[in-house]
Amino acid sequence: MTDRICITPPLRFLSPIDGDVLFREIDGTEENGVLTVPAVLCAPSGTHVTVNGIPAKEGEAGRFCAEVPLCSYRTELCAECEQTGQRESISVFWFRNGYRTYRVGVDDVIFSLRNIWEHQKEYGSVFDDPFFALFLELHQTFGTHVHMHLYYETVDRSFNLSMFPDKYRSEFAANADWLRLSFHSRADLPDSPYKNAPYGQVMEEGRMVEREIERFAGKEVLDRVTSQHWADSSLEATRAFRDLGFSVLDAYFLINARGEPAVSYYLSVEQTKHAQGRDFWVDTKEDLIFVKDDIILDTLEPERIRAHLDAFLDRPDRAFMYLLIHEQYFYPEYHKYLPDYRERLFTGVRWCEEHGYRSSWISDFAFGVGDS
Repeated sequence: MTDRICITPPLRFLSPIDGDVLFREIDGTEENGVLTVPAVLCAPSGTHVTVNGIPAKEGEAGRFCAEVPLCSYRTELCAECEQTGQRESISVFWFRNGYRTYRVGVDDVIFSLRNIWEHQKEYGSVFDDPFFALFLELHQTFGTHVHMHLYYETVDRSFNLSMFPDKYRSEFAANADWLRLSFHSRADLPDSPYKNAPYGQVMEEGRMVEREIERFAGKEVLDRVTSQHWADSSLEATRAFRDLGFSVLDAYFLINARGEPAVSYYLSVEQTKHAQGRDFWVDTKEDLIFVKDDIILDTLEPERIRAHLDAFLDRPDRAFMYLLIHEQYFYPEYHKYLPDYRERLFTGVRWCEEHGYRSSWISDFAFGVGDS
């Protein structure tokens, strides 16, 4: 008779998992500067399990829960099973000042800069340009922060950032409290430019863009957050973005018809599915923070934008709202021109303001800034 092999179930965190970013009211309860969250684990039934020394209560067989206090930006949760000696540790984050905030990101920016270059003799201000004037109006109306993600050059290479004048540098710097610029890609084509790109290519193109931004707009407008064109780079290429100084990257986190991650950088299927339901998720191994785009304003008519955003009110990824829009749809000469571009933009921001969200830079809370 063959002896039966008894397999001890692993001690494992079910919620939160490593890299999760937690918020009050959604993931736990905040009181007196402490966020208390339920840590849920699976472990051998009938054993004694603790999380950071706090006894976990067993509910359903093999499922344990402990109420754990978080007092700082990053907390290590260490679970132990007394009988088996198993240990499991994860890191979770509390973006204390990020709750109920929103961000406006503008991708594919190059046409407006070309227009300013073409009219530099007439434009005394960068806001004489209709596109930049629109976002100044948005800021003056709602106090909105706007982050533009720049190409280095147009597809036909008739214009690149090295041609942009530095006459507006002081004005850019003076408005850096609400307007920031960063690297997106070299150009609109090819699609997915960094999917198989080597590390060196990303570094070179990123430095080209950032160097020109600093020249014509000053260091004040730079940030540690950006949007990558198509957001599907390999691990090697994504590390180059990190080493360029970008600690936060946005994505859609989709699973395509073939069951593969799409617009999700190098993340696995499991990681992508998890990130779909979170506002932020941190790859602690790579030291990268990922933020999910909640709406692409140029893909929805104004009357559908509100309904799309209303759906977030009962979802766990409602703490932070990321509104994304693309530059090219603003221009009548573009083949997919949207005459209601302004209305779409203002509808999305107005919804956020009406629902108690405030505009903020991600960099103002994603690194523990201002935490006490």
